[in-house]
Amino acid sequence: MKKIISLILMILMFTTLVQGVTYNSIPEVELTIINQDPDPVSPGDYVDIRFKINVVSEATAKDFVVELLPTYPFSLDPNEIALRDLGDLTTTGNGDYSIRIKYKVRVDEDAIEGENQIKLRYKLGTSPWITESFDINIQSVDATISIESVKTSPEIISPGENAQVVLIVKNIADSLMKDVTIKLDLTYASYIDQVTTTTLSDSLSKFDSIPFAPLGSATEKKVKTIKSGEEVSFTYDLVAYPEAESKVYKVPIEITYYDELETAYTKYDIIGLVVGSTPDISVVVDDTDLVVGKKKGDVSIRFVNKGLSDIKFLNIKLDETIDYEILSSKEVYLGNVDSDDYEIAEYTLYMNKNVDSKFAGDIDLTLPLLIEYKDANNNAYSKEIDLPLKIYNSNKISDSKKSSPINVVTIIIVLVVLWFVIKRFKKSKKKD
Repeated sequence: MKKIISLILMILMFTTLVQGVTYNSIPEVELTIINQDPDPVSPGDYVDIRFKINVVSEATAKDFVVELLPTYPFSLDPNEIALRDLGDLTTTGNGDYSIRIKYKVRVDEDAIEGENQIKLRYKLGTSPWITESFDINIQSVDATISIESVKTSPEIISPGENAQVVLIVKNIADSLMKDVTIKLDLTYASYIDQVTTTTLSDSLSKFDSIPFAPLGSATEKKVKTIKSGEEVSFTYDLVAYPEAESKVYKVPIEITYYDELETAYTKYDIIGLVVGSTPDISVVVDDTDLVVGKKKGDVSIRFVNKGLSDIKFLNIKLDETIDYEILSSKEVYLGNVDSDDYEIAEYTLYMNKNVDSKFAGDIDLTLPLLIEYKDANNNAYSKEIDLPLKIYNSNKISDSKKSSPINVVTIIIVLVVLWFVIKRFKKSKKKD
């Protein structure tokens, strides 16, 4: 019995000794990440991850196996091998040996930005697996909000008119954007803040240089989040100043937003708003000395700008008819006509109708006009007008002059004055 116990003790001591030798012979291994490329990596892209395996003891790392354990948001393509057998890793004389390995890893397009962990494990021969975790930085490089389009209703805003401006904004980044704010800077406040030499008078002049004011809402709009690839509309109600000059106005846009890592972004852009109105031009015969029986005479045509905006490059063309010939130039250039103003074009006509004024009545003519012009924003217009012209009988004109109210009043005044003179003369004669 004693012999059996002694034998068992000897076996146990031998086993313990062997285990101690084996344990002491397992080398010390360090796993470190060298870098990631790119750093940071954008969601939906690939990243190259390089690891360093360092044997820091003098023992040989036999049958060394390493395996990448990709979990969401990481994955490996089929041609990328996760498990790699590196064989025996033998140290140099100073007890230091290292090897580098690289994995090409895909990042999911919906990955959350920030530090995401990826796991790498290793073992030697039949020893248990040892797992370590490493941080991979994920962040959208192109964290950009862009203005895709600008719609105004109406497209051309008349002075004093209400308008609606709709900005279509798109998140072209690979990740969610938060607290997106868009401001229409109608007072150039962002511009003034960036200029250190701005005086008070400059600030006041800039304040009203854009002739628009918000109507029923503020000029700053905000949405909580915009997903990657999503479009969101921002609507602003404005009113143009009644005295706004017709032209294109540049309106600064300030955009602020945050990415998922709470990094703040600010960018500036410009949109254009057009102030103008459709020209309202009135055409009338201003004067003529043509009468029935007179072969040649002048006609003056008045062109009145009744619209809110100026008219530019006004050009008039008059065509001949069977009733008359044009002795002057058929085309008259009048140029610019300001709002609430007029210009006059004059023509000399030769009448083809040979009518005796003693027996003829009035004559109705038509003057076919082609009017070409542009508005203040250089939009071209062309109109054809048949302008009526009545030529009166000279006898009728003479009769009207004879019985005109002015002549009657003149006669009455003369008679009254004459009566007072005669009356005074009689009084003075009686006294004598």
